Amino acid sequence: MAEVAKIMVSGPFGSGKTTFIQYVSDEQFSGKDVPTTGELAKFKAMTTVGMDFGILHVDDELDVHLFGTPGQARFAFMWKIMSKGALGTIFLVDGASDRALSEAKIMLKTYKEMPGMQMVVGVSKQDLPEAKSLNAIAEMLDLGNTPMFAVDAREGKDARFLIMALLQEVLAGDEADDMEL
Repeated sequence: MAEVAKIMVSGPFGSGKTTFIQYVSDEQFSGKDVPTTGELAKFKAMTTVGMDFGILHVDDELDVHLFGTPGQARFAFMWKIMSKGALGTIFLVDGASDRALSEAKIMLKTYKEMPGMQMVVGVSKQDLPEAKSLNAIAEMLDLGNTPMFAVDAREGKDARFLIMALLQEVLAGDEADDMEL
């Protein structure tokens, strides 16, 4: 029986969480897509209700369970609940959206307050002309040493890369903790 690693996939509304899980998972169970309402409807026609869940079979020894969180701030209470037992978070943000970047800054405060939460940031939509540079985004989000990568959520190889980068961060954090003892 393979070991299971729980990883959260989070980020603002429209950042590519559902797409990310869909394209990387060997098995996927998605929340229900419903029409977007209110102010956000002008950005995206449909949104996921509940959460997305996917399983990536890395090898015979490891399965990664991916939990896609809701992207609206009103669901912040769920982020904390869903984080229980998680190794870390893949945080996705739309690098071409000022709205998403503003929301990401607020959301990241919650994740930074979670004790021991390792994180990598994936910036999507870098192919769009209005996309901000990775350096500008890192500064805007005050990422410090948090690893950040340009990704295409529709590319399974990009998603796998982010998962492996997060697992490396977790291992590096564990090694640092061991050295402190």
